[in-house]
Amino acid sequence: MDNKKLKQKVKTWWDKNPFNYNVTQRKGSWEYFRNIDRKIIKWIPWAQSDYPLLSNLINYQNVEGKRVLDIGCGAGWSSEQFARMGCELTAINLTPTAVELTKKRFKLHSLKGNILEADVEHLPFPDNYFDYILAWGVLMHTPNTAKAIDEIWRVLKPDGNVGAMMYHKNSFKWWYFIWFGKGIARLKLLKYSSQELANRYSDGAYTGGNMHTKFYTKSELYNLWHKFKTTKIGIHDNVGTVDQLPHRTLPLVKYIHPTLLKKIGIEKEQVLNFLRGMNYKIIFSSSREKQEHYILESLDKES
Repeated sequence: MDNKKLKQKVKTWWDKNPFNYNVTQRKGSWEYFRNIDRKIIKWIPWAQSDYPLLSNLINYQNVEGKRVLDIGCGAGWSSEQFARMGCELTAINLTPTAVELTKKRFKLHSLKGNILEADVEHLPFPDNYFDYILAWGVLMHTPNTAKAIDEIWRVLKPDGNVGAMMYHKNSFKWWYFIWFGKGIARLKLLKYSSQELANRYSDGAYTGGNMHTKFYTKSELYNLWHKFKTTKIGIHDNVGTVDQLPHRTLPLVKYIHPTLLKKIGIEKEQVLNFLRGMNYKIIFSSSREKQEHYILESLDKES
């Protein structure tokens, strides 16, 4: 399937299945948006302890009053944080449903922002335009990820920053839960290719899967972001993923006895930290100048 046809399939699927973290309240209501926020605080506590969301990952003081692009705005939860911090915000999404949801969120809270439908592979902005760009959980779903990253490079100012989240291939999510758990144990590799398996059992797994999802190794990400000078990667996951091994109904890993491990010179936390090193969210940001980025990857844009 060529990229144009695949892009249309991706757009149609996400338009019908906006990422709402399984929130069931009336779409577009105050309760709907706030429950999405609560899910984010609960599921990824390493990213923030409260509002503003992603505050452990993004230095909002540094982007106050700056030009910010939020790629793949979804239901607008990340866009709202930038708007409240006084950024000159542009939020984009491939689908009209997501654009409509973000506009409703902004109207509810009387927030300002330029919210529009656009494709990350063909950004409708001039070169060297934005001070900060966020692409949270979107680049692994677009057919030509390399083209999307080239576009991010093009519209980013030479002294600008980029933050992104993509899926980690050398993770329990891919090798254990998807490739082994579904592909081998349930014989799904007889029916699906590896790419089709990723599509079927990543986002949208309970509704038949999505149209396109890619998992990346660290080396593949280094290659994708090769225009940036330095790269440091942080790997994280939703609460409970590692602690539920081998299965959420049989979480034996949490019963590892610390006394037994100490007898062989190992701390329980060392075991858990090793396992968490195979989590599936790779988080990073970019900056031309060296500065503190918490647990983010630092990608420096060359002049």
